Amino acid sequence: MKKILFATDFSENAEKSLDFALNLARNHGAELIMLHVFEVPTAWNYPYIEDPLDMEQQGIREAEKKLVALFESHTGSDEVLDVSYLTVENDSMTKGILEAIEKSSADLVVMGTKGGSKVKELLIGSTTKSLLSKSPVPILAVPENVLAFKLKTVLFASDFQKEDLKALQDLVQIVSPFHPEIIVTHVSKYDEAESAEFFEYFKKQIHDLINYPNISFQGLYSEKAEDRLVNFIDQNQIDLLVMLEKKETGLLEKLFHPDLVKKMEFRSHVPVLSLMKNNYSN
Repeated sequence: MKKILFATDFSENAEKSLDFALNLARNHGAELIMLHVFEVPTAWNYPYIEDPLDMEQQGIREAEKKLVALFESHTGSDEVLDVSYLTVENDSMTKGILEAIEKSSADLVVMGTKGGSKVKELLIGSTTKSLLSKSPVPILAVPENVLAFKLKTVLFASDFQKEDLKALQDLVQIVSPFHPEIIVTHVSKYDEAESAEFFEYFKKQIHDLINYPNISFQGLYSEKAEDRLVNFIDQNQIDLLVMLEKKETGLLEKLFHPDLVKKMEFRSHVPVLSLMKNNYSN
């Protein structure tokens, strides 16, 4: 992982999620790209500027100053982290972030799940949901109530698909500098007796393909996967939930309906790392 894109709207929650981006960048020796997407400036914002191009340049300058100040407020004078600043003008935050991903060749996006006002909360919520299905890279969404960076126990929610194995390999690369325990789980309905056999087969595949010493397995049973995952997170001090963003696959989709990742994104009180299934389908 060489480049981490941190997207901020300068809200308090976005500031909290910066700690995650900083820790990941430091431990991977990666470049941190500080991003702010701003709307097209108007005369209402800058009544003293007549030229639209001047308004745009003023908006860029102000955003860059805020980005620099935000970074410096979270780092010491001896910080040697490779950091750059990026501003993108776009009325759509989702399109702006996607543009920044392409422009910067980022490997991971870190962002908060809510903004600093009711309007921003709605904006950030819809932005995260939209990014989950459109981003070519993983999205790490950090809830507003997370107080500090911690990565000792990771929960990977699997649906026994071949894409899960490839995604798990990427997960190991992302978290390995922190040496956490990775718990692989699957939520089955009580009447799905075949799930135990699938789980055993999947465990063997993981052991054969992935060289990571601290992986454990936990089968879960419930009629409501979402509720069971939340309870397991609470009971086991999970620091990060990892899921694949999936599109509906008809009768073969036995566990996660298409919106479960998005629901967990907002029900979970721990960070959620969303990996894109389409990236592992080849």
